[in-house]
Amino acid sequence: MTNAIPSDSAYCLHYDNGMFLTANYMAMEQRFFLTWNALQNRMLYTPGVLDGLAVAKRDDQTLSLESGGGFDRQGRFLLRTDGSPDLALPSGLVGPCFVHLAFPVKDQLTEQSQVKNLAALAQISASVEPPDDGLLLAEITVSAEGRIETVIDRRERARHRIAAG
Repeated sequence: MTNAIPSDSAYCLHYDNGMFLTANYMAMEQRFFLTWNALQNRMLYTPGVLDGLAVAKRDDQTLSLESGGGFDRQGRFLLRTDGSPDLALPSGLVGPCFVHLAFPVKDQLTEQSQVKNLAALAQISASVEPPDDGLLLAEITVSAEGRIETVIDRRERARHRIAAG
């Protein structure tokens, strides 16, 4: 666990009557809440799955991923929503491959350019290490013909860091 805490983490707005809220002020306030939430999660819980996120074979080329959520190593909340698309097996993968869930690295803008989608991104790769401190969800075996053979659950539960008693 990294102990780095950004120097501006404790900066938030002091509201006053008649205050003009600019986009910069609102972005600072958003950063404050996202950073504090992530710091709290990182200090109180281990990375892992809170609920759902089971991976299943839909057919020889496709995996389904259940909705759910968890925390990554930075404490960010990873959310997979209902209606998210299935995962298609990328071409050229053979042998063991892995399904990861990661925080969106770049903004996923919606049809309304002012609205961001912070839903986590699911991906299949040959690396066991999740990208950008994400979560490992499953290991899959891909045949020489490029078909999904098996799906092995590799989810780890998030656990609290507070000692009992």
